[in-house]
Amino acid sequence: MFYSFTLFGQEIPMYAVCMWLGVALSAFVACQLAKKRNGIESFDVIVSAIYTVIGAMAGAKLLYIAISWNDIVRVIDTMQYGFAESFWYILNNGFVFYGGLIGGFLSLLLYLKQFHRNLSDYLTIYAVVLPLGHALGRIGCFLGGCCYGMKYDGIFAVDFPIYPSLEESPTVSRLPIQLFEAAGLLLLFVLLVFLYYRVPKKPTLPLWTYLTVYPVLRFVLEFFRGDEARGALLFFSTSQWISLGILTVAGTAFYLTQVKKAE
Repeated sequence: MFYSFTLFGQEIPMYAVCMWLGVALSAFVACQLAKKRNGIESFDVIVSAIYTVIGAMAGAKLLYIAISWNDIVRVIDTMQYGFAESFWYILNNGFVFYGGLIGGFLSLLLYLKQFHRNLSDYLTIYAVVLPLGHALGRIGCFLGGCCYGMKYDGIFAVDFPIYPSLEESPTVSRLPIQLFEAAGLLLLFVLLVFLYYRVPKKPTLPLWTYLTVYPVLRFVLEFFRGDEARGALLFFSTSQWISLGILTVAGTAFYLTQVKKAE
């Protein structure tokens, strides 16, 4: 794995590079999409993105801590970290996408309420660009050796280090599920851009499409994940339960705001 590189004497994690590149590209594309919607300025998109990124990072970290607490404690005890070292370990390791999605959504709502902006317009734009940034983040996961797939030694198998931060770590042959998800997200991004520009009579269609397609994609891919530390309940992982929850909420909201309203 290409875990990190050194620049001016500082070690730069590739995951962070991919994540911030995804944020920047998503913000740029969002500004271009905003030009097609009356009343949305690029300045509003950028400021709302700052709100959203802050909330997303907080939410992703909090959910990671909640579902991985036992493993975090085990590592801290094994390495005999003190308070400061434990704090930096938690800060620099682990994010959960769905926590970021929820945190980012709440922060965006805060911005829209504070500055009296239209909810559906912004949610639609963010739904279109989110798969692009998420795809780059998954590439960062692949390079960093996290969020890996199940043990597998067939075609497309990749050797992942058991301890990515150690240069001489033993490896395990796994399915590179991160790249499969990245490919699916990029295809979803292309579809959403198409719907955004080609179906103007249904301006919220990209939003409902994202809220339907991505949870299904994630639910299926979770069966091929191999990082059990992310938590599970009964037959499904934490992310699968959240996927089902999003589908339920989105389906109910779609019926109430689109179908019932039309009737």
